[in-house]
Amino acid sequence: MYKSAANYLFFILAISFTLFSCVSQKRVASAKKELSAVDSQLVKHSNQLKELDAKRQNKEVKNEIDDTTNSRIQKFIQKTNTEIDTLINQNTILIGEVTVNKEDWNRLVKSLTSSKMTSKKIDDKIAFLSDLISRNMVVKLDQDVLFEPGRYTVEPAMASVVGKIFEPAAKEIDLFTRKYPDFPLSLVITANGYADATSISESSSLYKALKERLQLSNPDPDAVALNKELSNARAEEVIGLFKKYSAGRSSDGSNLKNVAYIHVGKGDKFPDPKITDYKVDDPRRRVVLLFWSVFPD
Repeated sequence: MYKSAANYLFFILAISFTLFSCVSQKRVASAKKELSAVDSQLVKHSNQLKELDAKRQNKEVKNEIDDTTNSRIQKFIQKTNTEIDTLINQNTILIGEVTVNKEDWNRLVKSLTSSKMTSKKIDDKIAFLSDLISRNMVVKLDQDVLFEPGRYTVEPAMASVVGKIFEPAAKEIDLFTRKYPDFPLSLVITANGYADATSISESSSLYKALKERLQLSNPDPDAVALNKELSNARAEEVIGLFKKYSAGRSSDGSNLKNVAYIHVGKGDKFPDPKITDYKVDDPRRRVVLLFWSVFPD
């Protein structure tokens, strides 16, 4: 009798183990299927990143994106691609495992949860940056309108109406930040100044002022250095004007956490790569390009 009871108990345990094993395998198969689907989504994100990088490069060639934004997008793409490759490789090992014990099952569930969260974050950020990079992020300011000849400061009469020039960019920034209320954002305003290639007379007050700004050990800066500093000084002035203009505007962008202002003198470099007939004293070279960009913190 005891032998029969023991056999019966063994039979019940065997069936229970088989049923438990069967259910577990179904759960494992389901989790692996989900993980494979997430990996497919990550591959899709990788292809989207290639498209985003192509758009970035196109903007770079056309000088329609500032160096800071260009670098940040490029780094994001490189970092995210590395993250995707690492995640897919880890997931591939888990998906390919034939037997799954309790420890492996926990790793599988953890990887599935982590992969879903990562995929969602990448998807959100790609959508954000695609939207940003598809917009016009630059305003061209004519230096001959803003500045009197031989000067790199703006007269008070012009400074009082310069807000009209900044208004389109300011409205675009407001619209964009309001579109993404769930993102803590940082704003970067960059002014790139350009100059023509004419020489600046050594007897002029402009020459003396630029030489003092340069603080060079060389007593006689050449035209390249002087024009670069002139373009830098004018870009700095534009940034100062934009700061004053922004301070006078009301903003409800509570998700805008940080604002950075950058000014760069590009000297006698060409501001528009599409123009091939620039002359030495071409007024089209005397511009300040004001860029804006917004990034998730």
